[in-house]
Amino acid sequence: MNLRAAARTDVGLKRRANEDCCIVAADLGVYLVADGMGGHRAGQVASEIAAQAVVGALETLADAAASLTDKLRYSLAAANREILDTARRKPELSGMGTTLVALLAASGRVALAHVGDSRAYLIRAERIRQLTDDHSLVAELVRRREITETAARGHPHRHVLTRALGVRRSVEPDLAELTPAAGDTFVLCSDGLTGHVRDSEIAEIAVGAADPDSACEQLISLANERGGEDNITVLLVSCTA
Repeated sequence: MNLRAAARTDVGLKRRANEDCCIVAADLGVYLVADGMGGHRAGQVASEIAAQAVVGALETLADAAASLTDKLRYSLAAANREILDTARRKPELSGMGTTLVALLAASGRVALAHVGDSRAYLIRAERIRQLTDDHSLVAELVRRREITETAARGHPHRHVLTRALGVRRSVEPDLAELTPAAGDTFVLCSDGLTGHVRDSEIAEIAVGAADPDSACEQLISLANERGGEDNITVLLVSCTA
């Protein structure tokens, strides 16, 4: 299985700084998106720390006999510790945190780990499926059928997270592992995209674009056309035989 990836990040139209971070490290088989939070650009620091810590941990585990999901679990725990340690050393960064969604590929398998409301999707045979459940207050209300998906989009507390890196001493990411098929496309993104672009539109653009980079560009442009209220990050991983 060969993987072809592209990623783009954009500050959007309303924010002064971009607190998102994305990494494509094809040599390690790791692809990730992080969306930071915290005042005075602390979110930007948190997402960068988390991304680099995950990559660093996976480098040390490259030859380990652990499963892909165990490697991701260890790596996100390392990222969580690094954010907390940095905040303790630098009080001006107190309260920073970040979402993170990561894909790790090796030997014909892929594993996913995520914390927060950045998402992973799988597009297969032109159909899109969300692989992650948002760790947010509003998502919990939707899952309990207390509000509708439509109401969730405009809910005043839609950005309140129930899980994030750097908030508590320990973090429990959601983990999954699957076997990709030729023609599959994985989409990792921050909520700056999903706040403006519907799942069906993500699939239509990803399938119809000439290549992953063009798809990323089109998706970010569409989110900005509809308001660009947040930073927008999109990462596509296409699988070919």
